[in-house]
Amino acid sequence: MEKIVRQALLYDFYGELLTEHQKSVYSDIVLNDLSYSEVARDEGISRQGVYDLVKRCDKILEEY
Repeated sequence: MEKIVRQALLYDFYGELLTEHQKSVYSDIVLNDLSYSEVARDEGISRQGVYDLVKRCDKILEEY
């Protein structure tokens, strides 16, 4: 729960650092609580691709 709150706060403050695609996927996972499978299906990418993108976004937001 604490991790999700932190991710949401970082996204609110620094979300503009992400591309539109990154914002879409990240917000679906973190804010809308969709599963990796649901997002992968909607975006037309693999679950691993969604996972990697979320981790990359976490890193971008944490490092700023």
